[in-house]
Amino acid sequence: MSKNGYICVFDCETIPDVALLERVMSEEDVASCKNGDEIDKKALSELAFTRQTEASGSSFLPVCFHEVVAISAVMSDSFGRFRSVNTIEGTNEEEIIRKFIRFIEAHNPRLVSFNGRGFDLPMIMARALKYNISAPSYFCVNDRENGKDKWTNYRSRYDGVFHLDLLDHIGDFGAVRGLKLDTLCASVGLPGKYDVHGDQVLELYYAGERDKIDEYCESDVLNTYWLFLKYELLRGNLTIEDYADYISLMSEYLNTNKAQMSYTPVFCEYIKNELEKVKKQ
Repeated sequence: MSKNGYICVFDCETIPDVALLERVMSEEDVASCKNGDEIDKKALSELAFTRQTEASGSSFLPVCFHEVVAISAVMSDSFGRFRSVNTIEGTNEEEIIRKFIRFIEAHNPRLVSFNGRGFDLPMIMARALKYNISAPSYFCVNDRENGKDKWTNYRSRYDGVFHLDLLDHIGDFGAVRGLKLDTLCASVGLPGKYDVHGDQVLELYYAGERDKIDEYCESDVLNTYWLFLKYELLRGNLTIEDYADYISLMSEYLNTNKAQMSYTPVFCEYIKNELEKVKKQ
């Protein structure tokens, strides 16, 4: 399925960049979130959501206002065979982003996401500007220097060769509006969001529960990876035997390496049920 050595199914979790909010929000709004001389960062973030909703009808902030707190990835081989799921370790946003981009630079994996073209990758690149990070492989600078056209890059490609955004391809490039990962997963028999939801990340972060954010992010990429397998089965790039083998590998890995995670018994039970269905087909 991939000409490269790896497939990287990834997802990000973010919180509002409070330092940026302080610079751009009104003095009155910032003052209203102060306790003495200290900013209540969670309160300012929540007020930013309110102001964004008032302005646009949605609380979702533009990409430059997102600060990365987690990037998780499922790694598979070039055929989609499950290898691992992990969250990038880092003490701050810069370290997390640098490690992610360094991996892309070193290994040139095929990227798979759900709304990665619409949010995750533009957001990561916007944040990378802040830290003077270079990502020539993302923009395929070397390819352009060797005579390939300007459209040959992760950001512009819609064919799914370098970056397969499942929202684009399953949603037929916007023909299906409002398609959510959780809803789509539930509709095809995958776990979806069973515990933590995205709107809880801010609360978890300021409660000091970064481990729960990482766990949530990993559960999202596991859903995305499994959805990817179903999509490749639909396209005929996987046989039903391959599909069953790959989800079995995922179950074995989770039981062996992620037994402490709350998502492991959930996913393993769903995988068991799915394998029973496959046997009957």
